[in-house]
Amino acid sequence: MSTILTAAFQTIQRDSAICFPMLGNLTIDPPSYFTVFGFKIYFYGVIIALGFILGIVCCTRICARFGIKEDDMYDTILVIIPTAIIGARLYYVLFELDRYLANPAEIFALRDGGLAIYGGVIGAVLGMLIYTRVRKLKIFPCLDLTGIGLLLGQAIGRWGNFFNREAHGGVTTCFLRMGLVENGALQYFHPTFLYESVWNLTGFVVLHFLSKKRKFDGQMFLAYLAWYGAGRMVIEGLRTDSLWLGPVRVSQLLAAVTMLLSLGILLYQAIFVRHDPAKMQVNRVAAAEAAAAKAAEAQPEETAEPEDAASEPEDEASGKTEESIEPDESKE
Repeated sequence: MSTILTAAFQTIQRDSAICFPMLGNLTIDPPSYFTVFGFKIYFYGVIIALGFILGIVCCTRICARFGIKEDDMYDTILVIIPTAIIGARLYYVLFELDRYLANPAEIFALRDGGLAIYGGVIGAVLGMLIYTRVRKLKIFPCLDLTGIGLLLGQAIGRWGNFFNREAHGGVTTCFLRMGLVENGALQYFHPTFLYESVWNLTGFVVLHFLSKKRKFDGQMFLAYLAWYGAGRMVIEGLRTDSLWLGPVRVSQLLAAVTMLLSLGILLYQAIFVRHDPAKMQVNRVAAAEAAAAKAAEAQPEETAEPEDAASEPEDEASGKTEESIEPDESKE
């Protein structure tokens, strides 16, 4: 019964208008889905897919900066997208296990929401670990590239929560408050999806430029974990739909742990480790390409030597012919 009421409430909330007092009480009522041949396609899924696509486009544009070939990048992405989706859903389901054990069919209802980003990151990293090991690729450059793409994808994907009227914070009177009809009355909430979207977009810009000055492979992924963890740790504390483990918000705890660990490793690397630029993947690739180009330039010279040597006997032979003719002329 409670599940039916929850589903009915979610439907009502998705159909409610959204107002923004800071924009002159602007009110909009975006649909949560559109219909194609009678089949409902939710904007939640469409926007998350758009985030994936733009994140991939970003990775394509900068993969050479990390010494990664486009073909290797695409192959890796084909592996980690399904593992990321599985991880994101599994993470969410595990912390809502009672609900899904009572309604197993809902486990596969991805269109209704219920993807946890930390589960997606864990799934993507595990998929990448397996794939790079099989293909004998360096994982840290791949993680660096993925971290930057993830921030862009997450910044866009959070707007799927906007269309679902979910992932908002508690009741507030702050300037950025967002109005929704909840429990039959208009209430104003923290638009936490907006906070996180702006935070991630800012992080994407910061990491994009910092990646040009990185000192070692893996640095950008650590920076991603630190940046996202810092923002999520604060924003998660404002949300009303957190996943809980006893008295603890799971994502808030995970965000704090990953942020502290990543910052600790980054500080240690900056203070105590002297990094050799030649060991970075991009510089190894550049050195290998330079050596191959040098070898290609030297190749024509090597092949030219035998031709010069082959021409010498002909000259000698022609000389002998002239000498042999001269005595004949003297006899005449």
